[in-house]
Amino acid sequence: MYLIEEQESLDHFLNDIKNEECIAVDTEFTRVNSYYPKLCLVQIATPSLIACIDCLCEIDLDGLWRLIFDKKIEKIMHSCSQDLEIFFLMNDGIPENIFDTQIAAAFIGHSSQVGFKELLEEELNVKIEKSQTRSDWSKRPLAKAQLEYAFDDVEDLIELANSIKDKLIKLDRHKWVKEECEDLINKRIGLMDTSEIWKKTKGIKKLKNTQLRTAILVSKWREEKASEKDVPRKWLIDDHEIISIAKKENLSPEAMRDLISSNRLRKEEIIELNHFLELSEENTPSSGRLNKGKRIKDDDMSAVSNYLESRSIELQISKEVLGSKKDMQNFIANRAGKLSKGWRRELLLKDLENLLN
Repeated sequence: MYLIEEQESLDHFLNDIKNEECIAVDTEFTRVNSYYPKLCLVQIATPSLIACIDCLCEIDLDGLWRLIFDKKIEKIMHSCSQDLEIFFLMNDGIPENIFDTQIAAAFIGHSSQVGFKELLEEELNVKIEKSQTRSDWSKRPLAKAQLEYAFDDVEDLIELANSIKDKLIKLDRHKWVKEECEDLINKRIGLMDTSEIWKKTKGIKKLKNTQLRTAILVSKWREEKASEKDVPRKWLIDDHEIISIAKKENLSPEAMRDLISSNRLRKEEIIELNHFLELSEENTPSSGRLNKGKRIKDDDMSAVSNYLESRSIELQISKEVLGSKKDMQNFIANRAGKLSKGWRRELLLKDLENLLN
């Protein structure tokens, strides 16, 4: 176990592990005071080596990215969505050949959101501390407890993956998990795609018509401005302030200024926002709720939900693994989405169609 802070050490390490069939990967980052996550550490483990790579040192990480993006090398990770977001932002892509132990564990009876500590203890009887979860990973030098935490996150990850894989093979579900992990490269979460991030604005879905249009526009403007300034979006305009602006009649820069508590927006930027709203008005839908979907009968929703519940009990996996509420709605309305594809199609489609026909 060692900390890599110099280029020569990194190059030697990467050369030593370049022919590995699989590696364990994790990251530590900060994003408390910024819009973009700031990568601080990348931890890599093989069956015989473990290293923490200090990404805040003046070292070239191109070799590291080539290793992580090597399709021939399997990357073992746990709950990797935020790690993939960072990889995407730094490399404009997502590495292939990933095995996510959280995804896989859900197919052998664990919760779909099972934590790494709990999973290690239940599968391998290994106990680790998670006391540094909210640690400041940008602070240097790193404390001994931080390094121990970082090493713990990858030390047993390959063995954990092997334990889960053995159980998946016995249950004949290894292809299901392979399909789920392969689909990770198609998902765009967080800052990978901000086109619909306005939907996370608290209270926005209760608005209609002009108010909804205005709230969406303010949310999108806030996102672009937060990205430009590299500060958390709510540092500029809080969610409840977006709702207040949307409900305000006869908006003016002065009225908007009174509704925004942040001092991080200059007077010129408030005027810019007001101008943006005026120019955008004609380019958004004029009435009703935006993206209103096809009406779904309560009986159909209840029938599909109850069916998935019974199958989840039979298979001893959580219902959410089979399909979320959104997945059910998409299938009922359009016969599309997750429930109509891959292993779910083979397992569920015939029954679902019989229920709804």
